[in-house]
Amino acid sequence: MRAAAHWAVAIAIACFVTGEATTPGVAANDLGIKVNRLGPPDVEARREALLQQMIARPSDLDLAFTYANLSAQVGDYEAAISTLERMLIYAPNTPRLQLELGILYYRIGATEVARSYFEQARANPGLPPDVASQVDLYLQQLAIAADPPNFSATIYSAIRWESNANSGPGTNNVTLQGINFTIDDQSVGRPGWSALNVGTLHYAWDLRNQGDRIEFDALAYSTAYFDKDLNDIDLDFFEVTLGPSFNLRRIGWDQSRFFVYAIGDLAYLGYDYYFGAPGAGIRLLSFSAERSVLDARLETRVRDFDNTPDLPTNTLRDGPQTRFGATYSYYVTPAFVVTTQGYAQREDVTAGFYSNWEIALSGGFAWTFNNPLWNGQYPWTWQVGGGFIGRDYDDPDPVINPVDAERDDQFWARTALVLPVAETWALIPQVEYRDQRSNYDIRQFDDLMTVLGVQKRF
Repeated sequence: MRAAAHWAVAIAIACFVTGEATTPGVAANDLGIKVNRLGPPDVEARREALLQQMIARPSDLDLAFTYANLSAQVGDYEAAISTLERMLIYAPNTPRLQLELGILYYRIGATEVARSYFEQARANPGLPPDVASQVDLYLQQLAIAADPPNFSATIYSAIRWESNANSGPGTNNVTLQGINFTIDDQSVGRPGWSALNVGTLHYAWDLRNQGDRIEFDALAYSTAYFDKDLNDIDLDFFEVTLGPSFNLRRIGWDQSRFFVYAIGDLAYLGYDYYFGAPGAGIRLLSFSAERSVLDARLETRVRDFDNTPDLPTNTLRDGPQTRFGATYSYYVTPAFVVTTQGYAQREDVTAGFYSNWEIALSGGFAWTFNNPLWNGQYPWTWQVGGGFIGRDYDDPDPVINPVDAERDDQFWARTALVLPVAETWALIPQVEYRDQRSNYDIRQFDDLMTVLGVQKRF
């Protein structure tokens, strides 16, 4: 069953590696009080009439607020800002006014002034819950999108148990070339304990050119089984990416970056060289849409396998692997995030019975809530997700079925709790179930996995 690990590399990493933190992009047009849309001539006439009334009645806050909304609607942010700041003279420490001013300064790119108003609102003891949620949303956005960190790293170490560690079939009886065979106990699904370690590193060099950067990312993944009979599926995987990222504000696309990068992969299976893969990719990361994060990537790798005594036909897997995928996250509230993900992947390799198309769809949510043990400190996050992976191979595998090509459909579900125990430490228990159905008996399996891990952020 060692050969089954060739496609499991990406799945294993996706299950246990926490990606970049994401925060919502906030739309520009989200002032708290809405007005009916008017054509530009009507708006200007209304603004002029309101301006004259404000001169006559400077303390009328309803007039001033309506004028500020109309000014923002037509893009005259300076007029809206000056009006709201004057309103603060008559109504100091008003959270909604502080929120609206923060939004307007955010829209014109004055992020530090915007942050000041949001923090003033957040510190107000009379802050209404609906205003508090909007303030938190913007503060989250400013925390990462305005000035992303140059350096970040994580280390994740865990103990894992699997009901089917080697992804073997659930029975000794399988069909090969239309004939029933009984396979040995070493080839069927076997439970196992393993140690899992994942490390990530990100570093960026500021090019001091309109926000452009050179981005470096590294990933190291290792799993080692305690049962020596499973050591042949111990996996070590390494990946580095390096390339520039461009701030898209230069073309009017705020809070968005475009990445171009080289990729280098190296994998060992059972401590034997498995494959190496140079490649390249492009990526779009955008926080510009309201409460949303979009992360889209196109990557290709040319994998070069080595034959080993246990895998004498490994080089039949040589060839390019290309994937296009996107992840979209929507912040229903600052504490509740819904995420959907999909990708299409093509492996066009030496042997047609290894060449395949793969399609995947998944979805889930993350809910952050108050820590029931230490109220107000180290909030917990509950993650739930599930999805589908479909794989169609080009040609029949002559060893298994000389007539029909392999077709696999895998369904999975996962849940995890992120339990911070200190500022940069978290305990993460998780449970996952996978069920793969296939027209090849030997490729059918299911696997229940439980993991208890500790994560350290730097």
